[in-house]
Amino acid sequence: MVTVEQLQDDNFCSQCPPPLSLQGIRIPLYLFGSNSVLDNGSVGGISCLIEEEQSVLDSILLAQWEDRMWKGLFRYDVTTSEIKVIGGRRKFIAQFNEGWSRDFKPELVLSAAVPDCGLLITINSSPVEYGHVFLVPHSSNILHQFLDARSLELVLRVAVEVNNCSFRLFYDYSPSASHIYFQACYLQIPLPVEFMPLDTFFGDGQEGMHISSVTDYPIKTLVFESNHLNMMMEVLAEICSCLQEKLIPYNLLISDHGKRIFLFFQLQTSKNSCTLSAWECGGYFVVKSRSEFDQATEQALLKQLTTVSLDDEGFQGVKRLCCTIASKFAS
Repeated sequence: MVTVEQLQDDNFCSQCPPPLSLQGIRIPLYLFGSNSVLDNGSVGGISCLIEEEQSVLDSILLAQWEDRMWKGLFRYDVTTSEIKVIGGRRKFIAQFNEGWSRDFKPELVLSAAVPDCGLLITINSSPVEYGHVFLVPHSSNILHQFLDARSLELVLRVAVEVNNCSFRLFYDYSPSASHIYFQACYLQIPLPVEFMPLDTFFGDGQEGMHISSVTDYPIKTLVFESNHLNMMMEVLAEICSCLQEKLIPYNLLISDHGKRIFLFFQLQTSKNSCTLSAWECGGYFVVKSRSEFDQATEQALLKQLTTVSLDDEGFQGVKRLCCTIASKFAS
């Protein structure tokens, strides 16, 4: 455990509104192991741990989250929300939650001095699922404003060391974003997009990275798969940088202990338009209305995803970009 001290960097604090003081609060500090699979280059045949072999980081995350739940720090009890699989080929998932709102904005608490090149993990008081948290990358006590390889490395380390098949990480990019943060939660069942067929168009040998497009899915999606997380991390960071330069909104879904990353592409929209979150792109929808929940259909959700998806021409250009970048890192 460590004790939080007030950050005294005026330049840093001036970037944000006055934060809630956490002076004196004790929080867990987790240090990544020196023999991380990212350092070794390959995750090999990592598999899910059985319950009695739960990883240290997994147990810390869940224990801290449940502690906050029992203390009543959430707006509602997400564990009691009704969830159903919508009939149809894609098996979209809907959750009925009257307390949730798309308008809830995350409030990042910046009064805690985070170790250099570390992650600040905080609860989401308006959770979408069990164990829902924010992960905020810091470097030299400065909030990142763009997704870089170091930020990706940090969250991939979390995915590897949590080592829980239910654990998913999400990232939503918007050209109007002033800082970056990831989100994570535990899902009872995989997202619908994870079951969709793939068409592989780039492969670096039997053991290298593969890039595929998700077929028969309403929003344009690519999947990056590799046991060599360092290379995949570098490739994705450069691809995301190019997408940001082109002002193309995108989302990331990280699953399978970091070995599988989905990249969703959305259309450029006006500043006031609403883009979909990564879990919505993956086929998981939260609704506040009982009638909307009861009447949800695959056709309506297909339309919602198709409406925001990047067009065919843009998608072909993105695929060419991915091949060009991935080829530079191929063995």
